Amino acid sequence: MIAITGATGFLGRHLVEKLRNKNIKCLVRKEDHGFKNVKTIKGDINDKKSLDNFTKGAEIIIHLAAVIDHKDKEEYKKVNTEGTKNLIKACKKNKVKRIIFVSSMASTKTHLDDYGKSKSEAEKLLLNSGLDVTILRPSFIYGKDSNSMKKLLEFLHKFKVIPIVGDGEYKFRPVHVDDVVNSIVLCINNKNSIGKIYNILGKTELTFNEFIDMVCKKYNIKKRKVHIPISICLPISSIGSMITKNFPLKKTFVLSIKSGTTGSIDLAERDLKYKPMSFSEGLKK
Repeated sequence: MIAITGATGFLGRHLVEKLRNKNIKCLVRKEDHGFKNVKTIKGDINDKKSLDNFTKGAEIIIHLAAVIDHKDKEEYKKVNTEGTKNLIKACKKNKVKRIIFVSSMASTKTHLDDYGKSKSEAEKLLLNSGLDVTILRPSFIYGKDSNSMKKLLEFLHKFKVIPIVGDGEYKFRPVHVDDVVNSIVLCINNKNSIGKIYNILGKTELTFNEFIDMVCKKYNIKKRKVHIPISICLPISSIGSMITKNFPLKKTFVLSIKSGTTGSIDLAERDLKYKPMSFSEGLKK
Protein backbone atom coordinates (compact mmCIF):
# COMPACT_ATOMS: atom_id res chain seq x y z
CA MET A 1 0.00 0.00 0.00
CA ILE A 2 1.10 3.54 -0.82
CA ALA A 3 0.34 6.12 1.90
CA ILE A 4 0.33 9.82 0.98
CA THR A 5 0.64 12.84 3.26
CA GLY A 6 -0.40 16.25 1.94
CA ALA A 7 -2.86 14.58 -0.43
CA THR A 8 -5.35 17.46 -0.40
CA GLY A 9 -2.80 20.01 -1.62
CA PHE A 10 -2.31 21.03 -5.25
CA LEU A 11 0.44 18.49 -5.92
CA GLY A 12 -1.25 15.86 -3.76
CA ARG A 13 -4.53 15.96 -5.66
CA HIS A 14 -2.74 15.49 -8.96
CA LEU A 15 -0.76 12.59 -7.52
CA VAL A 16 -3.86 10.88 -6.09
CA GLU A 17 -5.54 11.14 -9.48
CA LYS A 18 -2.49 9.55 -11.12
CA LEU A 19 -2.39 6.70 -8.58
CA ARG A 20 -6.15 6.24 -8.28
CA ASN A 21 -5.98 2.67 -9.63
CA LYS A 22 -3.30 1.71 -7.10
CA ASN A 23 -3.78 0.63 -3.50
CA ILE A 24 -3.45 4.01 -1.77
CA LYS A 25 -4.53 5.79 1.39
CA CYS A 26 -4.30 9.47 2.26
CA LEU A 27 -3.81 11.43 5.46
CA VAL A 28 -6.42 14.21 5.51
CA ARG A 29 -7.13 16.94 8.04
CA LYS A 30 -10.81 17.48 7.19
CA GLU A 31 -13.75 15.25 6.32
CA ASP A 32 -14.73 17.36 3.28
CA HIS A 33 -11.59 16.39 1.34
CA GLY A 34 -13.47 15.68 -1.89
CA PHE A 35 -11.85 12.30 -2.61
CA LYS A 36 -14.13 9.56 -3.91
CA ASN A 37 -13.28 5.86 -3.73
CA VAL A 38 -9.99 6.62 -1.98
CA LYS A 39 -9.18 5.38 1.52
CA THR A 40 -8.53 8.28 3.90
CA ILE A 41 -7.23 8.55 7.44
CA LYS A 42 -8.31 11.66 9.32
CA GLY A 43 -5.36 13.18 11.11
CA ASP A 44 -2.43 15.49 11.09
CA ILE A 45 1.33 15.30 10.59
CA ASN A 46 1.72 16.51 14.18
CA ASP A 47 -0.84 14.09 15.62
CA LYS A 48 1.20 11.03 16.61
CA LYS A 49 -1.84 8.83 17.16
CA SER A 50 -3.23 9.42 13.67
CA LEU A 51 0.26 8.97 12.16
CA ASP A 52 0.48 5.60 13.86
CA ASN A 53 -2.82 4.59 12.27
CA PHE A 54 -1.80 6.07 8.92
CA THR A 55 1.52 4.23 8.63
CA LYS A 56 0.20 0.81 9.68
CA GLY A 57 0.19 -1.57 6.70
CA ALA A 58 1.94 0.92 4.41
CA GLU A 59 4.80 -0.21 2.19
CA ILE A 60 5.71 3.20 0.80
CA ILE A 61 5.16 6.69 2.22
CA ILE A 62 4.99 9.62 -0.18
CA HIS A 63 5.52 12.65 2.03
CA LEU A 64 4.11 15.85 0.54
CA ALA A 65 2.63 17.58 3.60
CA ALA A 66 4.22 21.01 4.11
CA VAL A 67 3.67 24.63 4.97
CA ILE A 68 4.86 26.62 1.95
CA ASP A 69 3.73 30.17 2.65
CA HIS A 70 3.00 31.31 6.20
CA LYS A 71 3.39 34.55 8.14
CA ASP A 72 4.60 32.77 11.28
CA LYS A 73 8.04 31.21 10.79
CA GLU A 74 7.38 28.76 13.65
CA GLU A 75 4.77 27.03 11.48
CA TYR A 76 7.47 26.01 8.99
CA LYS A 77 9.42 24.28 11.73
CA LYS A 78 6.33 22.76 13.33
CA VAL A 79 4.98 21.16 10.15
CA ASN A 80 7.92 20.74 7.79
CA THR A 81 10.60 19.73 10.29
CA GLU A 82 8.87 18.42 13.42
CA GLY A 83 6.11 16.83 11.33
CA THR A 84 8.74 14.91 9.35
CA LYS A 85 10.37 13.79 12.62
CA ASN A 86 6.99 12.48 13.80
CA LEU A 87 6.49 10.63 10.53
CA ILE A 88 9.92 8.97 10.78
CA LYS A 89 9.10 7.71 14.28
CA ALA A 90 5.75 6.31 13.11
CA CYS A 91 7.44 4.59 10.15
CA LYS A 92 10.01 2.94 12.40
CA LYS A 93 7.34 1.83 14.85
CA ASN A 94 5.29 0.22 12.08
CA LYS A 95 8.27 -1.08 10.09
CA VAL A 96 7.77 1.08 7.01
CA LYS A 97 11.15 1.33 5.31
CA ARG A 98 10.48 3.37 2.16
CA ILE A 99 9.83 7.12 2.00
CA ILE A 100 9.70 9.38 -1.04
CA PHE A 101 10.00 12.95 0.22
CA VAL A 102 9.12 16.01 -1.84
CA SER A 103 11.43 18.73 -0.59
CA SER A 104 12.26 21.92 -2.48
CA MET A 105 15.05 23.66 -4.34
CA ALA A 106 14.62 26.33 -1.66
CA SER A 107 16.64 24.02 0.60
CA THR A 108 19.73 24.46 -1.62
CA LYS A 109 20.13 28.22 -1.47
CA THR A 110 23.19 29.91 0.00
CA HIS A 111 20.94 31.99 2.26
CA LEU A 112 17.98 29.92 3.42
CA ASP A 113 14.63 31.56 4.08
CA ASP A 114 12.37 30.07 6.78
CA TYR A 115 10.76 27.64 4.34
CA GLY A 116 14.07 26.53 2.83
CA LYS A 117 15.60 26.04 6.26
CA SER A 118 12.71 23.84 7.43
CA LYS A 119 12.97 21.71 4.28
CA SER A 120 16.74 21.40 4.63
CA GLU A 121 16.36 20.22 8.22
CA ALA A 122 13.69 17.71 7.18
CA GLU A 123 16.04 16.33 4.51
CA LYS A 124 18.78 15.80 7.09
CA LEU A 125 16.39 14.01 9.43
CA LEU A 126 15.35 11.64 6.67
CA LEU A 127 18.86 11.00 5.37
CA ASN A 128 20.00 10.11 8.89
CA SER A 129 16.92 8.03 9.70
CA GLY A 130 18.18 4.68 8.40
CA LEU A 131 15.08 4.41 6.18
CA ASP A 132 15.12 3.88 2.40
CA VAL A 133 14.73 7.52 1.40
CA THR A 134 14.45 9.27 -1.95
CA ILE A 135 14.36 13.07 -1.96
CA LEU A 136 12.89 15.13 -4.80
CA ARG A 137 13.58 18.85 -5.00
CA PRO A 138 11.14 20.64 -7.31
CA SER A 139 11.44 24.34 -8.05
CA PHE A 140 8.39 26.61 -8.47
CA ILE A 141 5.49 24.23 -9.25
CA TYR A 142 2.85 25.61 -11.57
CA GLY A 143 -0.16 24.31 -13.46
CA LYS A 144 -3.87 24.90 -13.85
CA ASP A 145 -5.41 26.03 -10.55
CA SER A 146 -2.07 26.02 -8.71
CA ASN A 147 -2.04 28.13 -5.55
CA SER A 148 1.41 29.48 -6.45
CA MET A 149 0.22 30.76 -9.81
CA LYS A 150 -2.98 32.16 -8.30
CA LYS A 151 -0.98 34.13 -5.75
CA LEU A 152 1.41 35.34 -8.43
CA LEU A 153 -1.45 36.58 -10.60
CA GLU A 154 -3.05 38.31 -7.60
CA PHE A 155 0.28 40.02 -6.97
CA LEU A 156 0.64 41.09 -10.62
CA HIS A 157 -2.86 42.59 -10.61
CA LYS A 158 -2.44 44.30 -7.23
CA PHE A 159 -0.14 47.18 -8.22
CA LYS A 160 0.05 49.67 -11.08
CA VAL A 161 3.59 48.45 -11.70
CA ILE A 162 5.25 45.11 -10.98
CA PRO A 163 7.72 45.45 -8.06
CA ILE A 164 10.62 43.03 -8.26
CA VAL A 165 13.16 42.46 -5.51
CA GLY A 166 16.68 42.99 -6.90
CA ASP A 167 17.58 43.03 -10.58
CA GLY A 168 15.37 40.06 -11.49
CA GLU A 169 18.28 38.31 -13.22
CA TYR A 170 18.40 35.43 -10.74
CA LYS A 171 17.61 32.18 -12.52
CA PHE A 172 15.26 29.30 -11.88
CA ARG A 173 13.45 26.55 -13.77
CA PRO A 174 9.70 26.44 -13.04
CA VAL A 175 8.29 22.91 -13.26
CA HIS A 176 4.82 21.80 -14.31
CA VAL A 177 2.85 19.78 -11.76
CA ASP A 178 2.52 16.88 -14.23
CA ASP A 179 6.30 16.58 -14.37
CA VAL A 180 6.58 16.51 -10.57
CA VAL A 181 3.87 13.84 -10.35
CA ASN A 182 5.64 11.77 -13.00
CA SER A 183 8.94 12.03 -11.13
CA ILE A 184 7.29 10.69 -7.96
CA VAL A 185 5.70 7.79 -9.82
CA LEU A 186 9.01 6.97 -11.50
CA CYS A 187 10.61 6.57 -8.04
CA ILE A 188 8.04 4.19 -6.56
CA ASN A 189 9.43 0.95 -7.98
CA ASN A 190 12.94 2.23 -8.69
CA LYS A 191 15.32 0.83 -6.07
CA ASN A 192 18.17 2.69 -7.73
CA SER A 193 16.64 5.95 -6.49
CA ILE A 194 17.02 5.00 -2.82
CA GLY A 195 19.47 7.22 -0.96
CA LYS A 196 19.53 9.82 -3.73
CA ILE A 197 18.45 13.43 -4.12
CA TYR A 198 17.01 14.61 -7.43
CA ASN A 199 16.48 18.13 -8.72
CA ILE A 200 13.03 18.13 -10.32
CA LEU A 201 13.07 21.15 -12.58
CA GLY A 202 11.42 22.30 -15.76
CA LYS A 203 13.17 22.07 -19.11
CA THR A 204 13.56 25.85 -19.44
CA GLU A 205 15.97 27.96 -17.40
CA LEU A 206 14.63 31.50 -17.05
CA THR A 207 15.59 34.67 -15.30
CA PHE A 208 12.84 35.94 -13.01
CA ASN A 209 12.37 38.85 -15.44
CA GLU A 210 11.78 36.44 -18.33
CA PHE A 211 9.41 34.39 -16.22
CA ILE A 212 7.31 37.45 -15.32
CA ASP A 213 7.27 38.58 -18.96
CA MET A 214 5.98 35.19 -20.14
CA VAL A 215 3.28 35.03 -17.46
CA CYS A 216 2.17 38.59 -18.26
CA LYS A 217 1.97 37.78 -21.96
CA LYS A 218 -0.05 34.62 -21.26
CA TYR A 219 -2.58 36.49 -19.10
CA ASN A 220 -2.51 39.75 -21.07
CA ILE A 221 -1.13 41.82 -18.19
CA LYS A 222 0.41 45.02 -19.51
CA LYS A 223 2.48 46.60 -16.77
CA ARG A 224 6.08 47.63 -16.51
CA LYS A 225 8.48 46.06 -14.05
CA VAL A 226 10.13 48.17 -11.36
CA HIS A 227 13.26 46.72 -9.77
CA ILE A 228 13.88 47.53 -6.11
CA PRO A 229 17.56 47.19 -5.13
CA ILE A 230 18.47 44.64 -2.46
CA SER A 231 20.16 47.47 -0.55
CA ILE A 232 16.75 49.12 -0.16
CA CYS A 233 14.73 45.93 0.43
CA LEU A 234 16.94 44.79 3.33
CA PRO A 235 16.36 47.81 5.62
CA ILE A 236 12.66 47.83 4.70
CA SER A 237 12.35 44.17 5.72
CA SER A 238 14.32 44.75 8.93
CA ILE A 239 12.25 47.75 10.01
CA GLY A 240 9.00 46.09 9.00
CA SER A 241 9.84 42.98 11.03
CA MET A 242 10.48 45.13 14.10
CA ILE A 243 7.04 46.69 13.71
CA THR A 244 5.21 43.38 13.19
CA LYS A 245 6.35 39.77 12.95
CA ASN A 246 3.86 39.30 10.10
CA PHE A 247 5.54 41.86 7.83
CA PRO A 248 5.31 40.26 4.34
CA LEU A 249 8.84 41.09 3.16
CA LYS A 250 11.15 38.91 5.25
CA LYS A 251 14.88 39.59 5.51
CA THR A 252 15.61 35.89 5.00
CA PHE A 253 13.59 35.98 1.78
CA VAL A 254 15.45 39.03 0.46
CA LEU A 255 18.80 37.40 1.17
CA SER A 256 17.73 34.06 -0.33
CA ILE A 257 16.27 35.50 -3.53
CA LYS A 258 19.72 36.27 -4.95
CA SER A 259 20.61 32.58 -4.92
CA GLY A 260 18.02 31.55 -7.51
CA THR A 261 16.78 27.96 -7.76
CA THR A 262 18.45 26.38 -10.72
CA GLY A 263 20.55 23.26 -11.05
CA SER A 264 21.14 20.10 -13.02
CA ILE A 265 18.55 17.43 -13.78
CA ASP A 266 21.16 15.03 -15.19
CA LEU A 267 20.74 12.52 -12.35
CA ALA A 268 16.95 12.47 -12.68
CA GLU A 269 17.26 12.06 -16.45
CA ARG A 270 19.67 9.16 -16.01
CA ASP A 271 18.03 7.26 -13.14
CA LEU A 272 14.36 8.09 -13.66
CA LYS A 273 14.24 8.79 -17.40
CA TYR A 274 12.80 12.14 -16.36
CA LYS A 275 11.78 14.32 -19.32
CA PRO A 276 10.21 17.64 -18.28
CA MET A 277 8.30 20.00 -20.56
CA SER A 278 9.35 23.55 -21.39
CA PHE A 279 7.74 26.50 -19.62
CA SER A 280 6.00 27.62 -22.82
CA GLU A 281 4.51 24.13 -23.19
CA GLY A 282 3.40 24.09 -19.56
CA LEU A 283 1.67 27.47 -19.82
CA LYS A 284 -0.55 26.07 -22.56
CA LYS A 285 -1.85 23.20 -20.41
